[in-house]
Amino acid sequence: MSQSAPGADASNAPDEGAHVAVVTGGARRVGAALVEGLARDGYQVVLHHGHSPDAAAQVAMRIQQLYRARVTVVQADLAQPEGAAQVIDHAMQHFGRVDVVVSSASLMRAMPFDAVTVAAWDETANVNLRAPFFLLQAAARVLTEGGVFIQIADHLAHETTFPQLMAHAVTKAGLEQLVRAGADLLAPRCRMNAVAPGLVLPPDDMSPATLERFLRDVPLGRIGSPDDVVDAVRYLIRAAYVTGTVLTVDGGRHLRR
Repeated sequence: MSQSAPGADASNAPDEGAHVAVVTGGARRVGAALVEGLARDGYQVVLHHGHSPDAAAQVAMRIQQLYRARVTVVQADLAQPEGAAQVIDHAMQHFGRVDVVVSSASLMRAMPFDAVTVAAWDETANVNLRAPFFLLQAAARVLTEGGVFIQIADHLAHETTFPQLMAHAVTKAGLEQLVRAGADLLAPRCRMNAVAPGLVLPPDDMSPATLERFLRDVPLGRIGSPDDVVDAVRYLIRAAYVTGTVLTVDGGRHLRR
């Protein structure tokens, strides 16, 4: 069931003149950077998290203090069938409109191919692929004229370099077809695009040797940052003649992989 974090939206009477952005997975890592970037741009923000209430509350407090942003926090388990719709319902209940949706929530668990279970596969697919579909379905019913849906994809959709992440990679590949089909479905009223980041935040368990090997196939020779993804999302929000596109933000790694 969706719910607000205590105190996160105590002063959030809807502002009829401000646009509303929904960010799933907005409590941590790239999702948190997206929330801050959109708040900085003047959006009222719906910050979704799955199981990170403390981190979500901290992000909400930070953007309220820095940007005087109106923000509401909603908890919903996207592994459950009803989770995605709960996020959009919460946005409409609190702000009465949705202008931008950034589907950033994702599940990435490293697991040897022979160890992948049906339960592990289903959980990954439910969060990474099923939830974005039903988030799109719910958003399509309420997006304002000219609204934008942006899916965060992944460079691993085009690689076989990390077999321990096969479930993640396969579901992320499916998202690219969702973006193409969804863009055609929403047009001309709204637009849908994706950003496919490369390595912008190394996993906590990535060794220096693994990182060095990874960077050999990155022409720019370095990892990116969450701000690179934020900039790409901001571009796609503004780019009124762009839809059905996957914008790769990987330092050129796709040229070699």
